[in-house]
Amino acid sequence: MERAKLDRSSETVEVEWSAGGVDWFPYVWLRDNCQCSECFQVDLNKRLVLTSRLDLDVAPDHANVQDRGSTLHVTWPDGHRSQYDWQWLRDRCFSPQARADRETRWRRKKQLWGAELFTNLPTADFPALLSDDRALYDFLFLLDTIGLVLVQNVPRQPGQFLQLANRVAFPKMTFLGSCPEVPLFIAQQVQMMHCIKQTESEGGASELVDAFNAAYQLKQENPDAFKLLTTVKVNFHRIGKAEPKHHMKERHHIISISDKGEVQKVVCGKHSRDSVLDVPLDQVKPFYRAMRAFDDILAHPRNCIRYKMKEGDILAFDNLRVLHDRTAFSLSGGERHLQVGYVDWDETYSRMRVLQAELGIQE
Repeated sequence: MERAKLDRSSETVEVEWSAGGVDWFPYVWLRDNCQCSECFQVDLNKRLVLTSRLDLDVAPDHANVQDRGSTLHVTWPDGHRSQYDWQWLRDRCFSPQARADRETRWRRKKQLWGAELFTNLPTADFPALLSDDRALYDFLFLLDTIGLVLVQNVPRQPGQFLQLANRVAFPKMTFLGSCPEVPLFIAQQVQMMHCIKQTESEGGASELVDAFNAAYQLKQENPDAFKLLTTVKVNFHRIGKAEPKHHMKERHHIISISDKGEVQKVVCGKHSRDSVLDVPLDQVKPFYRAMRAFDDILAHPRNCIRYKMKEGDILAFDNLRVLHDRTAFSLSGGERHLQVGYVDWDETYSRMRVLQAELGIQE
C-alpha cells in the first residue's frame, strides 16, 4: 500500500495500492472486522464484536499505512487501534470486479457428461485414498466437478465404506444405520455403493445419468416443462411398518435452480413420489407431461452410462445430481451384495478446503 486517507463523504478509508489502483473500505466494516485479540479469535476464525454493540456511524480519527506499506493502521474515537494486513484487505475489497470474482469462486464448476463418459470413467485407488492426502483431494475434486468416481481395489469385506467416509469426514447415520444394504429414497448427498459380491447372471448393471446435463437439455428443448419442474414442489415419502419403523417425508422441486438459473439439485424418486400433488387442477396434466418429457431425456441412450460393478468396486456419486438405477438380474446367477453409505456435502467441502490449504493447491 502507498497511502491511506479518510474519505468523510463516503465514510470509507481510501487505500492506494503500490501496484496502482485505489479501493475504498467502509468505516463500519473495518470496525466490525478488527483483527485484534479483543475483537477476533484467531484459532476459531471467529468475530467477537457483537452487531448489537456496533456503532453504525463510527468514524476513525486516523488511518495511515505503516510497516513499509504492509499494514493499514486505524485509530478509533475511543482509542481502540486496529491493524489490517494489505493482502487481507485486497482479498476483501469491494470493487465490482473483486465481487464478481468471488461470486465465480463460490459457484462450483460442473463438468456435464453423457454416455461418452463410459470410455473415460474417473477412477481412484482405494488404498491411495486411505493414505495419500493428494489422492483424496483429487478424488473429492472429481466427485464435485463430474459427480461420479469409480473407486477400485477395495477389499471385498463389509464396512470398507466406513474407512473412506472417515477419511473424508464421517458417515451419515440413517434409520438403517451407517452402512445400509439398500439405498434410501431421501435426498442424501454423497452416496457410495460398495460391491462385495456381484451376480454371475446377466443384468445387475448400474445405470447412471447426469441429471444436471439432462435438466439443461430439457430447458433448451421444452422451456415450459423446465419451468414447471423448477417451480412446483413435490412431496416424497417413505413409510416402513417393519423394524426399524420409519416415516420420512420431504418436499422438493424436481429440478432446483439457483438465483442465477443454474441447476443445483435434481430429486426424482419415482417410487417414493407421494400421491398428494399440490397444483391447480388445470396444471395436473401439464405437470405430468413435464415429468414425462424429463424422463424421456433421462432415459435417452446418449445420456446413460451402463456399468456392471466388479467385486471390489465402490461407485461414489453426487446423489443430488447423478440418478442411479440398475438392470434386472436373475437370482440363478447367485448372490449380489452391495453396501451403501452416505456423506454430507458440507463435510466433504470442508475436507476439500482443509486439504487445499495444507497441500498448497491453488484454485
